[in-house]
Amino acid sequence: MGLVRIVFDAWKRASRRRTWKRARPADSTSVPAAASRVTIGWIDEPAAEGIVGSRIRIAGWALDTLGVASVEIRHAGIRHAAQFGRPRHDVAVVHPGYPDGGFGGFEFEGPLGRGDANPRASRSRLEVVAIARDGRETLLGTRSVIAPESLQIWRDFDQRGSRDGHGSDAFFLLPALSGIPAGSAEGLGARYMPYLSPTTRIGMRVPILYLRTTQGAAGDWAFDPDFDVARTHGARAVAEDSLTALLADAVARGLPVLVTLDGGIWADASGTVPEWDVNDRLEEDIANCQWNERDEVMPDDWLKHLPGSRAAPELARALTLNVYATTVRRYKRRNLQQAAAGLVAFMHAHPGLFVGVNLDPDVYINPFFSEGQWYDYNPGTLRQFRHWLAGTGPYAGATLPELPDLSSWRRARPLSLEEAAALARRSFATWDDVDAPRSFPRDPAAPYWKDPWVHEWEMFRRHLVTLHYDELAQWLIDAGVPGDRIWSSQGLMAPWEGCMSLALRESSPVRNYDSGGVSIEGSKPRNAHLGAIVYGPAATNEMPMENGRSLYATLADIDPGFGIVEFNTADLRRPRSHPTYADAYRALRDLWNAGARFVSPMAWNGSNGLARDAPDYAPHTAWRNTPLEDAALDFLLARTGLPLGSLLWTFGSGHYGDDDGWTAVAGSSVAGVGGLMLVPDAGNGVALESPRDLRIDRQKMTTVVAGLPVDAEVDEIRVLLCIGADPQWIVAAAASDTSLKRCSAGIAITLARVACGERAHRVRIEFRFPDRRSVTLSRIAVLRGKWGQSCNTLAKIGSEL
Repeated sequence: MGLVRIVFDAWKRASRRRTWKRARPADSTSVPAAASRVTIGWIDEPAAEGIVGSRIRIAGWALDTLGVASVEIRHAGIRHAAQFGRPRHDVAVVHPGYPDGGFGGFEFEGPLGRGDANPRASRSRLEVVAIARDGRETLLGTRSVIAPESLQIWRDFDQRGSRDGHGSDAFFLLPALSGIPAGSAEGLGARYMPYLSPTTRIGMRVPILYLRTTQGAAGDWAFDPDFDVARTHGARAVAEDSLTALLADAVARGLPVLVTLDGGIWADASGTVPEWDVNDRLEEDIANCQWNERDEVMPDDWLKHLPGSRAAPELARALTLNVYATTVRRYKRRNLQQAAAGLVAFMHAHPGLFVGVNLDPDVYINPFFSEGQWYDYNPGTLRQFRHWLAGTGPYAGATLPELPDLSSWRRARPLSLEEAAALARRSFATWDDVDAPRSFPRDPAAPYWKDPWVHEWEMFRRHLVTLHYDELAQWLIDAGVPGDRIWSSQGLMAPWEGCMSLALRESSPVRNYDSGGVSIEGSKPRNAHLGAIVYGPAATNEMPMENGRSLYATLADIDPGFGIVEFNTADLRRPRSHPTYADAYRALRDLWNAGARFVSPMAWNGSNGLARDAPDYAPHTAWRNTPLEDAALDFLLARTGLPLGSLLWTFGSGHYGDDDGWTAVAGSSVAGVGGLMLVPDAGNGVALESPRDLRIDRQKMTTVVAGLPVDAEVDEIRVLLCIGADPQWIVAAAASDTSLKRCSAGIAITLARVACGERAHRVRIEFRFPDRRSVTLSRIAVLRGKWGQSCNTLAKIGSEL
């Protein structure tokens, strides 16, 4: 569980590296020798990843140590020769010594033609290839050619009024990045411009280390929004971003921002600088730290052997979470609220640019020793454990200065001293004698996870984690940040083989590994939102769950306003494996349908997919030019203008087919590129049933859309919804002949409105056709929102055809 971010330092190194860069000054001695046969280049125009329509203009430059013979624009099986040899003396200044000198520019303008492009595809791939004089080919970059009609699919539906009390009307794609002053956000907004809509927006997520970017010892480590990022310790920057520079950059670029306010274990992991980092300063006093079961506090670099980076992060020493650590709590609250002051002002000045805040990635009781050591046995933690067991002290409302009133967290049934002694199988004369378990045997006859005293200790550890996130969020709320704009940032990792699933509830049974006190339920602050960090099987929604349901459906049950604060489909357990387009497609589909407010992929300035064969390529940080980005672009196109909160299945994309979990219970269906082929049965019917585990609010969902071709003949469509634990199908809509309505996305069927009632968790759609000819279904949607003004009956469309 704690290994969610062992590879953090590798990401930090990768975040300062870009595979393809614009021309910048370089020492001529670094130019490769001709024998090395290197091609470099850049696409200057268009800056956007997508090109709408089939007439394009592309310009850039290319250089090779042996000289460039030509540059080609390749699309849909057709090769177009670009004009090569245009003057680019600016490039020659930066990259001297190449044969083509200042004449390495290229340009192409003209129509592309359809070629062998899939006519059903919303987006097709264009490649820019440089060909050296010896015949070598180098891919300089790619762009997408977007069919204009794909941007109009949902034009007939009202895109407003879908907030449901959960903030913005838009879904945000927020690539993570760092190093704003170094220009790391360059090109982010322009790259995705064609994919923006009222309901799909692009922004960025940037960490601000609120305990590290301070005024230093001279200023009592108060948060400094103007922290000088030029400060270094050794070869590293103390911090890569300041709050003022970040917010100014967001305004200048018009990019919405999710700010990661990080004062947790990862915030000081890149190196010890107590002269600036109050976290490091506090960790110098062991009274502020987590203790192991031998009452030891390890040096911060004790785990430098951990894999995943050349310079391992400092993870061995962590601040304690107990409420008696008043000095820790005072600094943390003060600095967090000082950072919040700037964010609140920004929110009021630029409400459309403030997505919100996510807090302290990975809050847990230190699990990095993988059962070699167990935490936290700080005397203050043990004191709080005793009060929690007995329901006394702060849990009885008795507070001291700087100590919170925890009476709302009091156990439903506190223990007596005798009951505690019985559970521990020890004799305690007074409550001061009560001690937490310090031995965790894996004896098959009596494993620690079945020990009742370990159970009490684990429930308390989970409580500490829950309480800490709750307090962090409340401190921000007290400073003026709305709770609806605050998310936690808990790592939810798929377990290793042989390990139990991640704890769902705070009260879930003890796991057979050190969970760090993490539970999914306990990751949600009372007055704010649950934010999840997911990789691999967790990201792709395939993680085994205690309740037998999917992760994303579970998150939605706990918090309908949840967000995915850190995301990559790469599996950290298999660091050299490359995730696929299918992985990304399914992950994005499922998190949207579960109602996620945003997703923040790792990472804009991480590894580049064009360099996937490089030895230092890190799949878990790779975003640009990867299958993940490719799937995200199709994801955005399919949802351009789709009312937020709607459910959508597109059965793949223009180059990938997926049944999306829909099954035919009458007739048959076959998934293929561009849609789901329906084959009617002897009665000319097809019935499809959706995946399970949906959340369909019958009071708010208004319409079902079936994406049938415009010339498809349909006699009748019925929509049934499944409710209840014992499946009960109810008819929600039925339409036939002229009552079938055609819209921009297909055929729309209005659902019967209900004033109240259970949520539906499954959909069945029954089609009756005039004959047994197969037909392709391109999408199914269950929509929120109102119809627009451009809907027509199927009969009218038919007469116009």
